[in-house]
Amino acid sequence: MLYVKAKHCMMYLSVKLRGERGEFGISSLVGVAIGLIVAGFVLIPGIRGFAETILAAMNDWWNNVVSENIFIE
Repeated sequence: MLYVKAKHCMMYLSVKLRGERGEFGISSLVGVAIGLIVAGFVLIPGIRGFAETILAAMNDWWNNVVSENIFIE
């Protein structure tokens, strides 16, 4: 059922974009889809690694600088 709805939606968009704006509309739609796929597989893991690096550096800073100089036991 979901497949039929998705296929119907894609056919509608294809006819609508092709009729109004020519191949530019379909090309821009494909470009956006490719951009989202690249972001999902390339950028998001990179951002996750960057965040892990920042958190590790902040943890080291807290343990080595702040806790030793401010919160003296």
